[in-house]
Amino acid sequence: MTARWSVTRLGDICTVEKSLGIHKNLPYVGLEHIEGGTGRFLGSRRPTSVKSSTFKFSPQHVLFGRLRPYLNKVMLPDFGGHCSTEIFPLRPSTTLSREFLRYWLTSEATVARIDATSTGARMPRANVSAVLSFELPVPSISEQRRIVGILDKAFAAIATAKANTENNLQNARAVFGRLLDSIFLQSERSRVETKKARRNHN
Repeated sequence: MTARWSVTRLGDICTVEKSLGIHKNLPYVGLEHIEGGTGRFLGSRRPTSVKSSTFKFSPQHVLFGRLRPYLNKVMLPDFGGHCSTEIFPLRPSTTLSREFLRYWLTSEATVARIDATSTGARMPRANVSAVLSFELPVPSISEQRRIVGILDKAFAAIATAKANTENNLQNARAVFGRLLDSIFLQSERSRVETKKARRNHN
């Protein structure tokens, strides 16, 4: 952390907006729709109603999964909708980038701190009031964006490397499969030729 960075309580630059109600004609986000670690949306954008009350959110929010926080489910929606009450819509102030906040929330150290606030043995939930008291280093918005850009590139490179590894593995399996087919085909041809030669000899 440089001298230009300030240390601030999360609750001073971020609020939890729980607009509770029976929301209709909006896409729905449940915990099952957020991929742990990546925050990738796994659901549908079709309007979906649920029987229970939900929280309304907008593209200005960060969706934080408080149930089993070790699953690390944090999403940046690019659409408006409603979500499970196990997901808290966080609205950062103008001094805090949504993307920077997401990276901070999903960092290994922060996830461990959040998980330590959990109560409930079977269904542990983060104590969001305690989380809002956490201090975090906050650089200027321009510096936040620069850091986010670096992290985005790094994670994109990791994803590409992983995809290439999987593709290479699939290619290796295909080559191995063709090799096995070739070996078995040669073995079958050899068996047939041997059998044929024996018949001709007799």
